[in-house]
Amino acid sequence: MKSTETVHFKPDSINLINLVIRYWKALLITAIAAVAISSIISLSITPLFRSGVVLYPTTNVVESKSLVGIQSRATAIFGDETATEKVLQILGSDQIKNYLVRKYDLIKHYGIGEKTKYKYTLLATRMNKYIISRKTQYNSIEISVLDPDPDIASTMANDIARQVDTVFNQIVKEAGRKSLIAINNSYNEQLNRVRSLEDSIKIIIPKGSSSVYPGNLKAGMENSNWGIAAGQYSPEFLRLINMFESENKNLSDIRSRITEAKMLAEQDLPYTYIINTAQVSEKKALPKRSLIVIASTLSTLLLMTFILGLSDSVVKNEK
Repeated sequence: MKSTETVHFKPDSINLINLVIRYWKALLITAIAAVAISSIISLSITPLFRSGVVLYPTTNVVESKSLVGIQSRATAIFGDETATEKVLQILGSDQIKNYLVRKYDLIKHYGIGEKTKYKYTLLATRMNKYIISRKTQYNSIEISVLDPDPDIASTMANDIARQVDTVFNQIVKEAGRKSLIAINNSYNEQLNRVRSLEDSIKIIIPKGSSSVYPGNLKAGMENSNWGIAAGQYSPEFLRLINMFESENKNLSDIRSRITEAKMLAEQDLPYTYIINTAQVSEKKALPKRSLIVIASTLSTLLLMTFILGLSDSVVKNEK
């Protein structure tokens, strides 16, 4: 019966040292080759420069009262975590991405051919790789841009930071315009209701009070300036007076909402505070050529050592 033999490879320190001594020439040649090849590959990689912007969201992002300028001394300057998350959502929006694609012609800039299959998917992948927005430990937002051209990297980072205010104001203005249309319709309906009540009151107004504006009737009644007996006022007349007062108050409330909607539709407000603007980088950020060479050489030597040790064990077992 044929015996089954198992090859055992024990990479203990003594065997490893003996292996290195025995095959030092082969390992040296492998190391030199790995250094040469990895150096050539790292030199062929296009260097990238990094520029970044640091900004904080303002309270305008989450507080509607601040939109119409109503702020107390206790109002915080910077927004909270919710505001930071909203700004991050804006930074990842299609408005900003499309703006960058148009302004910097990123399809051509990233070397994507017009006839490339799935070119927009490739463009999105490149943008996600080279344009990064993240929240820092201080609840601020850092916008980092990598690009082969250091001037474009800094300009693009600053443009992205400025676009946050532009997009927020576009959203608020659009919401304000839509609200203004709806509130104006409501105001016109309420105004017609108030005028109808005025006409009804003028028809049944008590004798001697026809020169008094309906809005002053209740005040005059309460102050008893007319000296008219309470029984002179019919229940229907008193009901109309109360309705008029209530509807007139609603009209005033709607008018104040129109003022707020106009401000939202017309006003430009800051939604971010830029702490650090992007500067033109003097040193490349990527690739780290020394790390590439060291990592490639070490991994190649380890692989070579494993192969030599395994082959040595197989030879000894056969003998």
